[in-house]
Amino acid sequence: MAENRLSETDTFSFEINQSNVSDYASNPLTLWNISDAITAISAHIDPRWLWRANAFLESLTASVWCPSFTRSPYPEFYPEDSAAERAAKLMKLESNHPKFGLQLLRRKGSSNPWVEAACPVIQNRGRRFYVPLINPYLTANEVKIFGVDDQLGLSFKDYGNGILGGGSIGSNRGYDTIYIEGEYRVELDLILMAKRPANTLMNTITVGPNPILIAPANPNRAYFEIQNQGETQLLWGLGASGNNATTHPFRMPPGQIYYPGNVSGFIPTDAIWGKVVEGSTTVLIMESSYT
Repeated sequence: MAENRLSETDTFSFEINQSNVSDYASNPLTLWNISDAITAISAHIDPRWLWRANAFLESLTASVWCPSFTRSPYPEFYPEDSAAERAAKLMKLESNHPKFGLQLLRRKGSSNPWVEAACPVIQNRGRRFYVPLINPYLTANEVKIFGVDDQLGLSFKDYGNGILGGGSIGSNRGYDTIYIEGEYRVELDLILMAKRPANTLMNTITVGPNPILIAPANPNRAYFEIQNQGETQLLWGLGASGNNATTHPFRMPPGQIYYPGNVSGFIPTDAIWGKVVEGSTTVLIMESSYT
């Protein structure tokens, strides 16, 4: 399947400080809308292809500096400490010193409510420090998998000491900042399917010396046929205007039928224009579109 796979990587980043943190506390910040990332790729795929999307969050970090909060010491871990003992020491420090929660949220689609996925506790460590947010907060793996309708958001939780930009040391509130950076990868696996065309239309058009639109552009066009039913040679072309019917025309004698077939899997989706040198002719157009 690798030869029929489209892959795109990109990043997102946000700065949160005293000036905008209150907005995100009441209305969560959308960090990553997976459907937008997928649409950016899938919008350019030929409609003959079916596709399945996979979205991977490969990196998510928070760079934190919150000097408006009273400094919290680092826990004293020892090599012989068990995981439970380390967790107990960390929770004791968190309970005894000012803190706020960095809420990581997730939801399906924009109409559903946000659900908390994780909430790392943030304290002033006396310097800027970096928090990896994928592991252990979102998953135990190195990469977090998301669905095509998922959204990843961020908000803040007040544990009674204020949130970013609102610590007890008022003179330092303007220095409180968090930088969020993420890297993601979107993959689309393509499957060429002989999808049954639908919405078949037939129409006849009288064509004269001036280029006339026979059929508008149709990105979902699956098949078409043109028949010159008159007694005069038809000149026709593809494009946004009728110029190609004059400068680079296909020439169709009376009674001839043209259809592109599907030898190479390519059906032109451009607008179709036609004209004659003199007089007029009747053109039959039959077109089918994929659903």
